[in-house]
Amino acid sequence: MTVYLVDEPFADIGLVYAAGDPEARIVLLQDGVYVARAGPVRGDLYMIRDDVSRRGLATHVFPTNVHMIGYDDLVEMMEKDRVVCFL
Repeated sequence: MTVYLVDEPFADIGLVYAAGDPEARIVLLQDGVYVARAGPVRGDLYMIRDDVSRRGLATHVFPTNVHMIGYDDLVEMMEKDRVVCFL
């Protein structure tokens, strides 16, 4: 599997790149969490809980393929899988 770290400035290209990977695990962090509000993203999508909260989106209802994780979970993912950054 590959973990794609995606922040808002490079979200378009990062999501297109990840779409070509059937085992992609996309992690939206920092301002990248706004991408999940814009529309559906294919596959499993992860967002950093603290980043969602800091941007006032904690009460927003996200699609069912969105999973909230902490930074400790992200570190575990990065230790196990290949990482591609779009930050």
